[in-house]
Amino acid sequence: MRGGLREKSPNVWEVRVEAGRDPVTGRRRQISRTVRGTKREAQRVLNALVVDADLGQVSGTKATFDQLISQWLELVGNDLSPTTLHRYRNLLKNRILPALGQRSIHEIRTQDLDRLYRGLITEVGLAPATVRQAHAIIRRAFRQAVLWGWIQTNPAVNATSPRLTKSDVSPPDVAQVAQLLEQASRKDPELARFLHVAVATGARRGEVCALRWRNLETRLMTLSIERSITDLPGGPAEKGTKTHASRRVALDEGTLLVFEEQRKNAFVRAERAGVAISQDSYVFSRDPDGLAPWVPGSVTKRFQMLRDALGYDNMRLHDLRHFTATRLIAAGVPVRTVSGRLGHANPSTTLAVYAHFVEASDQAAASVMGDILSRSTVTE
Repeated sequence: MRGGLREKSPNVWEVRVEAGRDPVTGRRRQISRTVRGTKREAQRVLNALVVDADLGQVSGTKATFDQLISQWLELVGNDLSPTTLHRYRNLLKNRILPALGQRSIHEIRTQDLDRLYRGLITEVGLAPATVRQAHAIIRRAFRQAVLWGWIQTNPAVNATSPRLTKSDVSPPDVAQVAQLLEQASRKDPELARFLHVAVATGARRGEVCALRWRNLETRLMTLSIERSITDLPGGPAEKGTKTHASRRVALDEGTLLVFEEQRKNAFVRAERAGVAISQDSYVFSRDPDGLAPWVPGSVTKRFQMLRDALGYDNMRLHDLRHFTATRLIAAGVPVRTVSGRLGHANPSTTLAVYAHFVEASDQAAASVMGDILSRSTVTE
């Protein structure tokens, strides 16, 4: 690294240091500082700047935030699920880059990010959870800029993302779920079988869409949940489960009968079309040969039509998963088992989501022990 200084005016010095090439444009970069004082003082600044440049502590890029994002996505894109990548791109295109894209990464300060987050909530009306996702993207991108040596500090580290307000889980009751399944059996039998499988296993809608016949072990009465279907602009895509781990859940005889009914339906439809069903065919498919899975968004629309006809306007398809979890907890099933069936990363996630229901179950356990002790006292 080479440096020099020149006197611009009496006791005003310009200090310049060669800082290599810009990692984005490839052009040679110079870092300059203005020093007011004696030549000796300017020389000390120059010496320090040369040392910093040699140690890589002086940034050598004029990159904009847009350029940073472009290279960061190129680096991490293959490690993100299609759904996550699509969500990131949407947030960047519509919310983040219009505000930060053309600004130099050196100009963006923590207070700029705080101002952006407040605006996204108060002016745009985004939910706190969405703004937190935007913050996560910005923070990760700036972290990579630090690792690349483009900037010294990450301005997003100390930025204040909005707090999440925890909403209470309000699952449907047994009568509502029974009525829903009964109505589906009359109006949309295949959807009824889909919903039955979802309730019985606690699987996410995308996971049920991704089930193939090879995942069903009739003899062992088990179902392997390994993949998930997601909606993307270019069409549905298959990916790993939310936790990137497969799981095996036990099935009851009633649910096995539902699968058998679905299999018969699939074989009849395939025979009429002159095609065959294989072990790789999807259990719930749009095509007679089972090669195209149901799409989550389409399933939700069919569910909503069914729900609206019953007057359950506030019920969501995901609430059936909450129904399964809370009923298992209320029945005394260990939280670890419930967590495993739901596909949570660990039991602590289950406890965090369903804490109120676990407490109610614990109160029931206390009542059981109280009754036992009371009878024991009477006997004595």
